[in-house]
Amino acid sequence: MFNILMISYRDINGKSSGGLQVLQRNYNALRCKNSIVYFNLFDYYKISVLSKRMNLLFGRYYALSNDNEQKVLKLCENMDFVWIDSAQYGRLAKIIKQKYPLKKIITFFHNCEYEYIKQEYPYNLVRQYIIKKNEEWACKYSDKIIVLNGNDKLAIQRLYGRIADAIIPISFSDKLIKFSKEEVSNTPMALFLGSNFYANIHGIKWFIEKVLPFVNIKLKIIGKDMNKANLPKSDKLEIIGYVENLDEIMQNADFMIFPIFQGGGMKVKTCEALMYGKNMIGTSEAFRGYEVDFEKVGAKCETAEEFIKSINEFPKKFISKFNEYSRNVFLEKYSNDVVFKQFTDLFGEQFN
Repeated sequence: MFNILMISYRDINGKSSGGLQVLQRNYNALRCKNSIVYFNLFDYYKISVLSKRMNLLFGRYYALSNDNEQKVLKLCENMDFVWIDSAQYGRLAKIIKQKYPLKKIITFFHNCEYEYIKQEYPYNLVRQYIIKKNEEWACKYSDKIIVLNGNDKLAIQRLYGRIADAIIPISFSDKLIKFSKEEVSNTPMALFLGSNFYANIHGIKWFIEKVLPFVNIKLKIIGKDMNKANLPKSDKLEIIGYVENLDEIMQNADFMIFPIFQGGGMKVKTCEALMYGKNMIGTSEAFRGYEVDFEKVGAKCETAEEFIKSINEFPKKFISKFNEYSRNVFLEKYSNDVVFKQFTDLFGEQFN
């Protein structure tokens, strides 16, 4: 058993979101056989606006300050490993390694942050520079770096010349689910899961405008603050905000739609859909990092015409709301039972 300091900027018990679900998975995997001290940077982040701007000069990103850096260094004294749960805090890897050269540091890349930030903030060059610098430090000072998928591995190698030590995909703890035995409806209900976030809004707005008028479906949108989003109106559309338990909604859906064109990393909602054994129609971005047969899981589409064609043909290709192939892919590749072993391997002989 090892003593591990785990560092993040999220409340480990916060309201569910994609990034938080991955963090919680990482936390649960690490504490299976280890003693974990969890440090939330925001718990000690109380500084003025001027200080925040000054921090940028030192490469300190979101939630990082001199005060919590010193607390991190103090906590490191009695730790065997340090787990930094985001490459945007590469500065921490740098200062920890400089003070404790023998301390083992692992940085988990939720995505290639620099590529992601360029999409979300294309004109914020300062932010882009700081993120890129932190990823560079993460690659230079971490003993191991972990990515979610092969695309991120290639991007990081291209940008920083560092080869990721492990690919650990998104995974879920399997639920005791009562799977629907119902056949696909005459007017299928499509379900979109996602919070009020720029990539989700961009994708679903495009879908409502370019696809929904030309297909015979009902569309239900579920996600935090999506009921507050400024989306186009349609008689075919129902928008609901945050839902604590998705079981019934997921079972009632004939298929999931993922019109996602922006973002990075792996999409948590795709793994969730696999766990529930759902039919899926989405973009290559939505399926990024997942090893699936698109014909068996549903369809991969990039244009409005492809979405329209696939949705209109869906009732002819799929009989049941439950997709056995999707479920089997989850059990074989993306369940915690399968993925947790990779965490154990990280602390093995490779460090010796």
